[in-house]
Amino acid sequence: MPQKLLTALRVQAEGAGLNLFGLVDRARFDACEPKERRIAGVAPRCGTVLVLGSGGRWLSQQRERWRRETGQGLMTSVAEHVAAAIDHLVTALRQAGIGAAGVTFDGPCRVRGERLAEAAGLGVVSPVSGLLLHPEYGPWLRVRGAICCDGLPFGPVADASFAERFEPCAACARPCVAACPAHGAEATKVADAAQCAGHRHRGGCADACASRAACPIGVAHRDQTGETMHRHGADLKTVRRWLGFGPWGLVPKSLRGGP
Repeated sequence: MPQKLLTALRVQAEGAGLNLFGLVDRARFDACEPKERRIAGVAPRCGTVLVLGSGGRWLSQQRERWRRETGQGLMTSVAEHVAAAIDHLVTALRQAGIGAAGVTFDGPCRVRGERLAEAAGLGVVSPVSGLLLHPEYGPWLRVRGAICCDGLPFGPVADASFAERFEPCAACARPCVAACPAHGAEATKVADAAQCAGHRHRGGCADACASRAACPIGVAHRDQTGETMHRHGADLKTVRRWLGFGPWGLVPKSLRGGP
């Protein structure tokens, strides 16, 4: 029964456009994270995390079909679509007698989605760019959310990370660094969050992340003209609030939030 349910959940998630799906043992993950970024702080009863992501253009291709098939009302944003898809999965889990709660990474959640995705086997966090990289999709993927399940309803969860076997940046010429206008003078890594945010605040990389676009992996899956599935991890308004740009500079940092 647990494995049949897991398969059904995977199929349902893919139908909604979430074609990247993996499990994480909450205790093992939290043991490697600082206290303020542990899942236990969001869901104390959680033992298993179901991690959901999308790779390439699959999500954009599935959104409208899934909306019609499930009878959803008009959803104008990807965030609304993802939230509705997660709600469907949570309902299925609860109907099976499993306590579950959805978590998205567009709000105040401080769990690092990229690290969670790496633990679930959805990709590897690049030590050069900081972007999540997938063997097929390259940087053209996004962690969309997660579901925290009580206990271990699917049994013990194996470590799914393949970071030790997939090291695409080791022998790469690092075009992501050269393409990033905000990287440091040492040119050994892409800019940190503050440098990137400042560049964007001044109007840079308005259409897309130059570093992401320069990555040689997954070129066939990159966003087409006009698509915004992978524009930036956080919108510019949110970045300005987090870093205190403009009027937000008058607001104490403790009230601005941030990752």
